[in-house]
Amino acid sequence: MIGQLLSAQAEVKKPKEAFELFFGTFVNNDETALNKLNDYLKPTVEGQNAYQVDFKETSQEMINGSVENFLSAFPKTTASACKKEAEDYFIAMFGNFKNGKLTVKNVKFVPNEYLEGEKIAEISYTVSFQVPSKLTSGPEGDTKKVKAEDLKKYLIQAALDFKNADKTVITDQNFNLYELKEGGKVYYWSGSPDEIVSNLTDFYFESFGTNE
Repeated sequence: MIGQLLSAQAEVKKPKEAFELFFGTFVNNDETALNKLNDYLKPTVEGQNAYQVDFKETSQEMINGSVENFLSAFPKTTASACKKEAEDYFIAMFGNFKNGKLTVKNVKFVPNEYLEGEKIAEISYTVSFQVPSKLTSGPEGDTKKVKAEDLKKYLIQAALDFKNADKTVITDQNFNLYELKEGGKVYYWSGSPDEIVSNLTDFYFESFGTNE
């Protein structure tokens, strides 16, 4: 009888499909992926939405913070005159990150040593990003003496470098999804899906630099 019950526990989605939804939500900021992920996980969270994310708001907050931090190195008049160009620059830079392309290479099941009878799906995958092969150099000299026209010229060109990105960089990554059994069905979930983003961030930002 127990054997029959175990064999009846069917995967609602394969680990690969579930992971693609996590990636689409947290890296690509795809609204459709978020909705599908919430629909998928609803039975495991009493019919609620597992994740409530306002992509527009969080994206704007990230851009605002980056712009403010970047412009703080320059004179106030220069910073104020170049705010729009700085925003465009970071929108282009973060846009290329959000357009990262996922390829799931392998899924391996291993026992969960903390929960008897439960398994962990180890996902091996690659992500590719488009980055500029050459990035425009910033204004030289003391940042506190940089003129608005020089900074503006740099930011406009640097934004174009990202929009016209001509180099593909690829990274190999691993991520674990955990089995969750609910109502005789098997789901796959992660308590820290933002780790997918943090694991990719360093690679992405190190994949381009100023070429003299």
